[in-house]
Amino acid sequence: MIKFFILFLSVFFYNISVAQENNTLEEELKKVIGSENLTGAVWSTVKDGVVTSGAIGLKNSDTKEILENDDRVLIGSVTKTLIATGILHLASRGKLDIDAPVYKFSTNITFNNPWRESNPVTIRDLLNHTAGIEDSRFWQVFSTQSTSTTPLEYLFTKNPYVLKVRTIPGTRFSYSNMGYSFLGLIIEKVTKKPYETYLDKNLLVPLGMKNSTFQFTSQKGKNIDKHLAMGHFDNGKTQENIPMFLRPAGQFTTTAKDMAKFAKFLMSNGTIDGKLFIDKALLNQMGSPTSTESYKNGLKSGYQFGLSYRDRYGVVGKFHRGNTTGYIATFYLFPEQKKAFFISFNTDSETANYEKFNAILINHLEVNKPEQLNVKENLPSNIEEFEGYYKMKPVRFKLFAYLDLLFNSIKVEKKNNSLLVKSIQKETYTILPVDRNLLRKEDRVNSSHVLYKNGNVAIISDGLVTYEKVNTTYLVLMWLSLILGLIGIIFIFLRGFYFLFQKKLFKKHQVITFPFLSILGLLIPIPFLLNQSFLNLGDFTLANVLLAIVTGVLPIAMIFGSLKIWRNKTFTIDAIGTLCILQWAVVLIYWGVFPFRLWH
Repeated sequence: MIKFFILFLSVFFYNISVAQENNTLEEELKKVIGSENLTGAVWSTVKDGVVTSGAIGLKNSDTKEILENDDRVLIGSVTKTLIATGILHLASRGKLDIDAPVYKFSTNITFNNPWRESNPVTIRDLLNHTAGIEDSRFWQVFSTQSTSTTPLEYLFTKNPYVLKVRTIPGTRFSYSNMGYSFLGLIIEKVTKKPYETYLDKNLLVPLGMKNSTFQFTSQKGKNIDKHLAMGHFDNGKTQENIPMFLRPAGQFTTTAKDMAKFAKFLMSNGTIDGKLFIDKALLNQMGSPTSTESYKNGLKSGYQFGLSYRDRYGVVGKFHRGNTTGYIATFYLFPEQKKAFFISFNTDSETANYEKFNAILINHLEVNKPEQLNVKENLPSNIEEFEGYYKMKPVRFKLFAYLDLLFNSIKVEKKNNSLLVKSIQKETYTILPVDRNLLRKEDRVNSSHVLYKNGNVAIISDGLVTYEKVNTTYLVLMWLSLILGLIGIIFIFLRGFYFLFQKKLFKKHQVITFPFLSILGLLIPIPFLLNQSFLNLGDFTLANVLLAIVTGVLPIAMIFGSLKIWRNKTFTIDAIGTLCILQWAVVLIYWGVFPFRLWH
């Protein structure tokens, strides 16, 4: 009787302690949600085998409904972790081999892979974002043309060029929504069922995730789910869920409690009710890359099987972040400590600092903080070979490769016993030597960067982004081309108005008539684009067609102007302005920017 009484008191006071902790956590989250101007959030934690969950804020800012604990949310790219788990389950059942080439599963869709004979694209490559294909195209993401049943093949048969492999498969990470959509297609080929139907029954049901689904749901229409929180943007603007082309990469409806169940399974031995569900060896590999160049050169960070290695806030874990129209979600695991958290916001904000919530939840879970790796006294002896400018290779989006070259390239330079990494878009940071060619950022626990060479090319990587050293002269010339082009446009624009007011613009020997009109034409699509939803950016709309026309006409107009210069044999300042624009237009055509066809 006394033992029972002591046990009762222990449980009673433990529950009081947990309740107090949750109240404190909820108050902290509520405070930051208010300061970051977010509509609401649902969250769950796993600690000491106990699941806690909660909800804060509004479900719908228009109706002022309160967000409840069991309301459902969308989680965007965290869906990839579930898709990867489904693939690992099929592999554990012997239904597929994750190292099998993907052409064995889809003979009518082929990857344009120059390394096919030696390095075919495998299921593992798709799981790890190392297939070498780009992320997505505008028409695959920003479109209202998709339906909830659009065949997945359409993503790759509409334009087979999207499956061009740019780096040797398996060697470098490059995030790809298309890759995970192809995994959905593979699940359909193997199971002979829609991937949503198969995974709902064979993944979610065994995991006990009874309030989750891969099927399309929305706040309105025939797929209505009254428990689904409304999505929001800044200033409380609402947005209901709409079908997407890349649905295996980001279509999943769930609750905070179900995501806690999922987290507990991922940190288990892979069995359910004593029966093998996923091979434990495969589970342990999630978030621990083993095939990339950066790993083979000593760096452990990266992405594998639907989770990313994550070293932040003085702790090390496994992680995936997701966002979809109106939502942002974070999924964090600390398998060795059997701790985890999930949080999803029904606000997709451009200004909010979502990292604040991660820090709060990690502190609440009391995650162990390992000691930082000690800094070595000296940088590698050949460090001078690694100083200079670097470009991203590969880049995520082909359309933005030119802009990535100019604005996402970095400069690496030695400063005392460290390296400074500088870029235009991000703050300068310092990396310190910890072991041979391995370095870490000042606020990291373990190695965060690796230096190595591929042939004679110097490379720096953090496991998720790889940079190749680029010739400084080439980068300077690219910047010079941009600057001269912009100067030329401004000059011709102003000169054109000057000649227009002087009634000289349409004189027979005027060289800037066509160049000026083509620059003026660039303004035509602006009002149409402003009145067009961003969800139609990838569709064949009037605004997008006008944008393609005016960006296609500009180089032609510059050629006409240059021909007039040649005929008139007058090399004036107007001629210089026209030629400056022409050279930049040629560069933009070379990089596939002009004509600007967002639906392509």
